Amino acid sequence: MRSTPQKATGLTTTLRKLAPTQVQLDIEVPAGDLDKARERAFKRLSNSLRIPGFRPGHIPKRIIEQHVGAEHIDHEAIEDVVPDVYAKALEEHDLDPVDRPKIDLERIEDGRALKITATVAVRPEITLGSYTGLEVSSPPTGVSDREVDESIDSLRRRIATLEPAGDRGIQAGDVVTLDYVGRIDGEAFEGGSATDHTTEITPERFVPGFAEQLYGAKPGEQRTVTVTFPATYRPETLAGKTAVFDVSVRDVKMAVLPALDDEFAKSVSDLETLDALRNEVRRRLERMAQARARDAVEGELLRALAASHEFPLPDVLVERETDNLLAEIRESVERSGLTWDHYLQGRKQSEDDVKAQIGPDAQRRVKAGLIVEEIAKAEHIRVSEQDVEREVERLARAQGSTGRATLEALRTSDNMNRFLSAIRRNKTLAFLVEKAKVVEAPAAEPPPPVVA
Repeated sequence: MRSTPQKATGLTTTLRKLAPTQVQLDIEVPAGDLDKARERAFKRLSNSLRIPGFRPGHIPKRIIEQHVGAEHIDHEAIEDVVPDVYAKALEEHDLDPVDRPKIDLERIEDGRALKITATVAVRPEITLGSYTGLEVSSPPTGVSDREVDESIDSLRRRIATLEPAGDRGIQAGDVVTLDYVGRIDGEAFEGGSATDHTTEITPERFVPGFAEQLYGAKPGEQRTVTVTFPATYRPETLAGKTAVFDVSVRDVKMAVLPALDDEFAKSVSDLETLDALRNEVRRRLERMAQARARDAVEGELLRALAASHEFPLPDVLVERETDNLLAEIRESVERSGLTWDHYLQGRKQSEDDVKAQIGPDAQRRVKAGLIVEEIAKAEHIRVSEQDVEREVERLARAQGSTGRATLEALRTSDNMNRFLSAIRRNKTLAFLVEKAKVVEAPAAEPPPPVVA
């Protein structure tokens, strides 16, 4: 499909649609514009060159040409003119590229003029459906007294003193020193063994069932512990597998908790009373619950929007997002102590297999991102100076820096456009949440207390 050729500032541009998200621009630069670009190249070189006998800015063209060569001057002129005319052609045809173009050059009119062929991936045309009033569920944001108590108990355990547990066996909350070797199908596995390992015995620290099978064990005792790793366990090479651990108990210490009084509150905070500490803990837990709920609501909104809109996705964006997801998985694997190669071997997969597996997630992310950007345009959501100042200050506080230093770092690292895009995206998500029908789910029944 070819559009009607158009002229802008002396240029003739023609648009060809090669695919739903790929176009070709044919741009003809007339001889006069190319001559002007050469004049600008001569002027820049005259100011920058240092040639004995000539003052900068007053070097004759023939001397410059003898010094650097006609090809260099021509190259300078083309480097000057191509970005400018390409940008004008994009604006004229109202194109929004998502990647750098592939540029081909051809001399025409006996070399006096230039034809530029630019092939580039562009954003798809998106017809927005309904995006306000969407009904989504939110996790509960209330904080129970039990959650406050558990958080304060965690503070107490943090400053608890340790004493020998005596003749009694291991109980929940004890700090024990263990040797253990884990095997799957009789073979030891990476990360499944340790010597002289000291840890607190609480169920949430271990694979389900591990801690409970140690209750009652005394120093010098050996136990065999059998557990099955959850299906969602990371690394995935262990997910769903059953392991047998030979565990030797070296030492058992019990935590002696401080009294729950005003002195305790002073020791763990700058607050004067236990009541003030409880109130501050509750506020902190509420902020965390609200943040989790906001993330959950945003995620559900994005999934709903992606499911209700259909349009072609630029391959380059999907490939880029797939690489981002792959990098996240690789980082997670390496943090767990596994090498990337070992992870792939355990799954009997190649890196290309993993990419194929995460491809649908990458497509959903790209799709949701494009929809959010289109909504931002439709709603005229802009980034104000106040938005930038507020986000820079937040970022500076998180980094322990100053606002001025943070802003300068963003500018020098070429991350400013990404920074501004993130602010606009967050403002658009806030708009969508505000316009959504958010239904808060009822609080789940608390689990029964763990009894040793």
